[in-house]
Amino acid sequence: MLLLITLSLAFIVAPAFAATPYQVTVLTDMPSYVAAQQIMISGTVSPTPGANTAVVVTIRAPDNKTVDASDDLVSASTGAYNQVTVAGGTTNWIAGTYTVNATWGGYGSTANAVTTFKYSPSATKTTTTTAVACTPSSIAIGATSSCKATVTGATGTITGETVTFSLQSGSGTVTLPSTPTCAIAAGGACSVSVTGAGAGSATVKASYPGDSGNAASSGTGSLTVLAAIATTTTNVSCAPAAVAVGATTTCTVTVSGTTGSVAGTTVTLSVASGSTGKVTVPLPATCNLSASGTCAIIVTGAGAGSVTVSVSYPGDSNNAASAGSATFTVQAGTTTTTTTPPTTTTTSPTTTTTTTSSSPSTTSSSSTSTSESSSAGGGLGSLTLPIVGVIVVVLAAVGVVVWRRKVAADYGKSAPR
Repeated sequence: MLLLITLSLAFIVAPAFAATPYQVTVLTDMPSYVAAQQIMISGTVSPTPGANTAVVVTIRAPDNKTVDASDDLVSASTGAYNQVTVAGGTTNWIAGTYTVNATWGGYGSTANAVTTFKYSPSATKTTTTTAVACTPSSIAIGATSSCKATVTGATGTITGETVTFSLQSGSGTVTLPSTPTCAIAAGGACSVSVTGAGAGSATVKASYPGDSGNAASSGTGSLTVLAAIATTTTNVSCAPAAVAVGATTTCTVTVSGTTGSVAGTTVTLSVASGSTGKVTVPLPATCNLSASGTCAIIVTGAGAGSVTVSVSYPGDSNNAASAGSATFTVQAGTTTTTTTPPTTTTTSPTTTTTTTSSSPSTTSSSSTSTSESSSAGGGLGSLTLPIVGVIVVVLAAVGVVVWRRKVAADYGKSAPR
């Protein structure tokens, strides 16, 4: 009765167009459910119908009794519809295979689709969890992202079992592969590639059907589809800006304006052909960008003149390529030679002369002159002063004795003792 009323309203509201062939699809988010689990039913009507149309969704038990029925409004812009119900919500739910029937009627046309799922009143299987992560999480229209599903908590091996991907509602859209499935590999993960189709946020769902020992599970992952690829800027600065031959300068690269992470992206440095100076660069002349979009390359001055270096950022699925340059000077080295003449010091021996008069009460002494120097080499120069002094003293003593004897002879006196 509800179906007839809905279809009648659709015919009343719809304009009187010629009959157009329409198609309707229907699917559930998992292949099997246990009591109290949510069942998400969704599908589309195509071509996209006008406003105020609905799909009648009916769920029947294995004994053909209706356990749920609802009218789900169809989007006038996308043709999509969905509903959520709970497994085991009424007394009519029994174990077995259930049938989901989706019927749409309007504009003189009717479309129908059917799918099935399994229901068990009690959860006797191991609970599993399915998680989804899309990398990169932000892509441009036309670019791709890898959406990976990971199933954990399973008992035994689930390698080779199939995970099915589907799209959930969102302002953005992505395109799934024609066969949106993957086989679980060792470790419980597998992935599919999706392509950005419309700007906004999109949600990708992965469903694991379970097996005889593991319960079904599903999870979702989100990603952003950008309207256009991002324009980037690459800046280069070399410090110091002037170096001598053999000295180094550090050229720092900064890539800005990017979308998403650029960490690990390799940028390449080259020397411009018009440079008059020369430098030595590392091999390879590259560095990997950090999470903040920076890295550095050290170059060494090899020949005097002006040097221009260019750095290229290759871009990725989200970011356009860009390049930047910097100029610095390599200066010729300067050598300074200082000559210091050797220092020579000459030492003269010390001469001392003493004279004593004949008068006992009168004594006169000659002046003593001393001149000293030292030879840089040492040697006998250090012994000259003591030896000469001894000789002089001895000679002076002998002279005094001789002189006194002569005076004594002259005066007829004995020389004093």
